Formats: sequence, C-alpha cells, structure tokens
Amino acid sequence: MSTRPISFTIDVEDHRAGLAGPRRYQAATRRLADFLAAHGIRGTFFVVGDLAGEAAGLIRALAAAGHEIGCHGAHHRLLAAEDPARLPAALAAAKARLEQAACQKVAGFRAPYFSLTPASRWAVGALAAAGFAYSSSVQPGRGPGQRFPGAPRAPFLWPEGLLEIPCPVLPLGPFALAVLGGTTMRYLAPWDFAWMRRALGRQGGGQALWTYCHPYDIDTEEQFARLPGLTLASSLALWANRGATLRRWRTLARTPAPPLAERAAALRAAAAPWPA
Repeated sequence: MSTRPISFTIDVEDHRAGLAGPRRYQAATRRLADFLAAHGIRGTFFVVGDLAGEAAGLIRALAAAGHEIGCHGAHHRLLAAEDPARLPAALAAAKARLEQAACQKVAGFRAPYFSLTPASRWAVGALAAAGFAYSSSVQPGRGPGQRFPGAPRAPFLWPEGLLEIPCPVLPLGPFALAVLGGTTMRYLAPWDFAWMRRALGRQGGGQALWTYCHPYDIDTEEQFARLPGLTLASSLALWANRGATLRRWRTLARTPAPPLAERAAALRAAAAPWPA
C-alpha cells in the first residue's frame, strides 16, 4: 500500500438544478463532512458560486470545522462556454460571495468538469485577475471527458503566475485514468482500484495526490432521473454504484493530507513553469 498522503476534495454542485423535487446536495455534503470528521480529516470543498447564498449556512459550518472553501466556478458550466470579457468579474464576484459565507479567504479554484483545456487556456488569465492563488482544474493526458493533452502531471506554474495542481492520473498505454476520483473511482472493481492506487502511489514524476467526489457520488437513496443536459446513458452512469465511493475513501483515509491550500506553498516552491 502507498503511504503517500492524499488530500480529500469535494466538488459541491446541485446536479438536479432544473428538476422538480427536493434539493439533495446539501444533506449529502454534510454526510461527506461527517465522514471526514470521523476520520480526523480536513478537506477542500469547491463550491459553485451560484450556491453561496442558499448554502451559506452549510459553507459556514464547513469552514468552522476547519475545511478549506474553494470556488467551483461562478456557474457550473464549461469554461469554454463562458464569455471571456465577463468571466474575470463573474469569478471575482463568486469568490467574494464564498468568502463572505465562509469568513475565510478563498484561494483555490476548480473548473467545472475539469474544463481547463486547450480550448479554454485563455481562462487562466481570468483566474489570476480574480485573485486565485491556485487552480486544480487540469486533467492531463488523453482519455474521456475534458482533457489537456501534453500538460504536466506534476504541479506547475502558468505564465500568469497561477499554481496548477493537476488531477492525479495513472498512465495506461496511450491514456491516463483518474483513479482517485468521481465516476471512475466508483466503477473500478475492488482489485483494480487496489493495484491502480498502489501503482499511482509508487509513481515518480512529482504528482500531488488528491481524491475527489461530488455530493451525489454518495447519495444512494436518490431516485433515478434523467439529468438536464445529459443523455440517458450518462444519467445512469452518474446514478449507479454510488455505494462504492465511501468504501474507496475509507481506504484512502489511512493516509490523509491537509487541504490543498495548506500544501500550495510547498507545491509552488517545487513547481516548474509551463510551458517552459
């Protein structure tokens, strides 16, 4: 088993926005916070700026428990879909709302869907202008979803001065797999998750290890619904096998690391500029 420390991160969003029925993300987020408390772990909660008002009590409680609050976008949509002229002000406003709710500085940003890609490279300037110290928005390598082929796997510095802490990935042939997070983590068979986790922990290359999930990843009681903007197959993939998430996290909880903001100074000191 790898003993390399792993930070715990949660992307707080309302995946049922636009659907009838109760809002479920706050209760599921509190369950994740309870899990972290039971294991003595402080994590990073990246919250969508649109939720800062209705979830202000939740955000305050998370911050009071010692967790870091980060920004998961002004809205939960792809960076490439944002207006370049308006994004800096929108991000600055979202950051300010989250800081007001949390009563703490918001240093970190995670793009919805890890959508900091070659198509949205311009957004790094908006993140720097909004005052973020680090981003955790890039999935390096090739594979499904939003990707940035050719980006380093180790933390690096954008020319704009922003620290990037990429998603940890395990190279598998020509592809790279985000073993420690989200839907991928839920669907790996136990033996595959075990050896892939060990292989990722043994890797060199300077990757900073962190795991991630969403509130819905543990909501086993939610009734199935086709989600806005998703196909039936994608909606089924997000709904099924949710019981696996906390089983995986119990294993990872044996070697926890601090929230990402507390690791950022050391990671910045070791980071190389990219592109060089």
